[in-house]
Amino acid sequence: MILTYKVKHHRDFSDELSKAKQVAQYVVEHHPHSAKFSSKDVKHFGLKSVISNQIVRKYGRNRNIKRVNKVKLTIPNQGIQYDPVTQIIKITSLKLELKHEIPIYFDTINQIEVDNEYLYVSVTHKENSEYEATEWLGVDRNTTGHVAVVASTDTGKIMKLGKSGQHIHEKYKHIRKNLQKIGKYRKVKQLKNRESRIVRDINHKISKKIVDNAYENGYGIKLEELKGIRN
Repeated sequence: MILTYKVKHHRDFSDELSKAKQVAQYVVEHHPHSAKFSSKDVKHFGLKSVISNQIVRKYGRNRNIKRVNKVKLTIPNQGIQYDPVTQIIKITSLKLELKHEIPIYFDTINQIEVDNEYLYVSVTHKENSEYEATEWLGVDRNTTGHVAVVASTDTGKIMKLGKSGQHIHEKYKHIRKNLQKIGKYRKVKQLKNRESRIVRDINHKISKKIVDNAYENGYGIKLEELKGIRN
């Protein structure tokens, strides 16, 4: 299964996007000869060959395009480095390195398209076979002091996850309150966005740990309504 996710990148790629549009327009205007095109033919625009090659292929093959409006920067799989441990995506041609915010796990990154706001990350997921759960993980969310408390009906083992969540919330709440008093509203908004990213990362790691535990042991997952779970 192939899915595409939007990831905010906070970088200005207007120069690269302008060059990409020039490359695309050049290819469209020279359609009769585009079958012979390669990145060498458009290198004078100054765009990295790994990106210009994708534009040449896309616009060179479609003879119906007469005018170019918007062009994204397309980076193929071979131009992408991904570390599944740190969850960091690197695109050397754009000097871009960021931690992804994709909510579920994937096997490979097929390609990434880039505009001035987002990465559009195309990934492939394995189709995991379904199984009939005989035991369960009971998950109680937003408990006192933790994001989630997880209990196994099989072993009775309890995991308390996300202890730092409440501390982070209180920390940023206190900082924002002080900034609001002195009228630093722009800084307040920045801190709120930073807190959201930190909390999103914590939640992602917690959900990963719960799902991995369930899948490895053949458990099902039951949230909140835990009455009668042992039956």
